[in-house]
Amino acid sequence: MKENIICLSDSYKYSHWKQYPSNMVSMFDYAEARSGKVYPATVFFGMQYYIDKFLSVPITLRDIYEANDFADGHGIPFNRDGWLHILNEHDGFLPVEIRSATEGLLIPTGNALFTIESTDPEVPWIAGYLETLFMKIWYTSNIATRSYYVKEMIQKYWDKTVQEDAHFGINFAFHNFGDRGSSSVEAAAIGGMAHLTQFLGTDNFNAIKYAKRFYNEEVAGFSIPATEHSSTTAWGQENELQMIMNHIETNKDKDLIAAVCDSYDYLKTVKAVTSGEFKSKIESDEYSNFVIRPDSGDPLEMVERTLDIMEENNLKFAVNSKGYKKFNNYSIIWGDGIDMNVMEKLLQMLEKRGYSADNIAFGSGGWLMQQHDRDTQGWAVKCSSITVDEGAPVETGVVHEGRHEMVWESCEVQRDVFKDPITASNKKSKKGRLTLWYNHTSKEYFTDLVTFKTNDFPVTDMLNTVYKNGQRFKSTSLAEVREQSQD
Repeated sequence: MKENIICLSDSYKYSHWKQYPSNMVSMFDYAEARSGKVYPATVFFGMQYYIDKFLSVPITLRDIYEANDFADGHGIPFNRDGWLHILNEHDGFLPVEIRSATEGLLIPTGNALFTIESTDPEVPWIAGYLETLFMKIWYTSNIATRSYYVKEMIQKYWDKTVQEDAHFGINFAFHNFGDRGSSSVEAAAIGGMAHLTQFLGTDNFNAIKYAKRFYNEEVAGFSIPATEHSSTTAWGQENELQMIMNHIETNKDKDLIAAVCDSYDYLKTVKAVTSGEFKSKIESDEYSNFVIRPDSGDPLEMVERTLDIMEENNLKFAVNSKGYKKFNNYSIIWGDGIDMNVMEKLLQMLEKRGYSADNIAFGSGGWLMQQHDRDTQGWAVKCSSITVDEGAPVETGVVHEGRHEMVWESCEVQRDVFKDPITASNKKSKKGRLTLWYNHTSKEYFTDLVTFKTNDFPVTDMLNTVYKNGQRFKSTSLAEVREQSQD
């Protein structure tokens, strides 16, 4: 279903075309993640989705009249002439230039991540109008950032305890369970896509479709056959083990399967699936490796007790090249109410007991997909420059009907725009037409004017034009985003 982009701004923005200086001919906005209180840097991700989804289709006359009707009923002024100008003069495509950082880059907070500049002096307000839509990149960037720092934390324990050729690599150590807990179908899809910039494991199926459509990735993530409480309890309490055995038998051709084991008596079930016929089959070459999933209780206590049972039942393990034990055919996944602190405590416990980090994986839904907001990284889109025409009418020297003909002599002047509230110094905004620079000597990013020049060190402008007046530039694949995140 085509979205009417004219309806996708804050209500008060529909009156702003009357509020800007009447001689304004251009407007320049920039976006940044201002706060480092949670993460010191942001993985930038989502721009291509928003451009392809919302700017690739032109507005229509029907869109204009629909938005006009809503605005009239809503009690706000509507710039019908301005939108008709965009329709007639630009074939319905928005006259703006968007310059953006490369998706996947980890950029320290306080830097410009993208800019929006109007390109038609008749409708300069269009740059500010788009703030509402493009601010939403905070969501995909937050999830990519959160997943990045989770991976960085897990990597410490993998480097210390996991053999380099581990069969299931670190890219499967953190699984997305967040589709059902997301606030909407779109949030699940794009948030799930953001997680896939860092990891390959997901149960967020519709994110796979979005990654194919918007980032040209054939199959962006992977999952395994796994039970849930409904499929387990449907067999009745007395048949729980029969259900798990059926699960093992019907999926014996898979590399890996998982089973939730806390439907009734977790410790009793774990003892059963790690002994007797279960153990004989799982530890044979004919059956899948088995992931034990506790899904309630205290994470540290339940995983410790699970390890105790696995040791008591003498499950096969090998000591890897780093001196840590790895079970041959069993592992654990914890996915209930988890965050990065809990993950690290579990990894520390495993290390202390002499087990490698690849004996456990983690899953998250609410914390990964929902427990953050725009203020987590302090996202803001602000106007930092406008251009005004301070010209005046001048005589041409041509006389017509006894009068000298007049023409407008243009004199465009750029003005810095900023805010600096004395009640919130952290909300001070930047001035001028900005871009993101990279200092090749110090290997650091910094934000300065687009006209910045220096002979002291080599620099590169890190913002590239990705959209201008209806044309999209530079298509990015998810594989390229992942590559940027690893650099």
